[in-house]
Amino acid sequence: MNNNLILKAKEIAKKVHGNQKDKKKYPYMAHILDVASRVAHLGEDYEITGLLHDAIEDASKHPNGEEFKKEITNQIENSFSYEVIEAIQAMTKLSSDDYFADYLPRVKRNKIAKQVKIADSSHNLSKAHLLIDEPDLQDKLRKKYIKVLNELGEDGLSYEKPIIFKHEEWVEQ
Repeated sequence: MNNNLILKAKEIAKKVHGNQKDKKKYPYMAHILDVASRVAHLGEDYEITGLLHDAIEDASKHPNGEEFKKEITNQIENSFSYEVIEAIQAMTKLSSDDYFADYLPRVKRNKIAKQVKIADSSHNLSKAHLLIDEPDLQDKLRKKYIKVLNELGEDGLSYEKPIIFKHEEWVEQ
């Protein structure tokens, strides 16, 4: 395993997600690190893809928009294997994509992207219970991620294991 590649992926992820917060105002990097840890046992390409699964998509939301997205895309394309680049591209939802008709079928065709999407969706599902002050959103997200996991060939309901976080768990050591 090449720890330099993992460190490079973390560096890029922090550049994109370092200031982001999730719906409950927790650091978004906690999600990124969790997804990567869920697939790390499958190999370096999976872990790197886990770290960068939202990088290109979220880079376009940066204040510098397309310029920042281009910079991040170039860093990824110049740093990682063809397999990792393809997996990250498969996981990058385009604005023109219908989630279930376009995006998920593309993810399913890539073995790395599929496993990372399972990790991503299962982590998102495990956090849905935290949206207690937004029951409609909580229910909508629960149903979405159960459906996504089912579409990926998993039993979505079996992944519904709420996790409780302490603040320290959201901070990378």
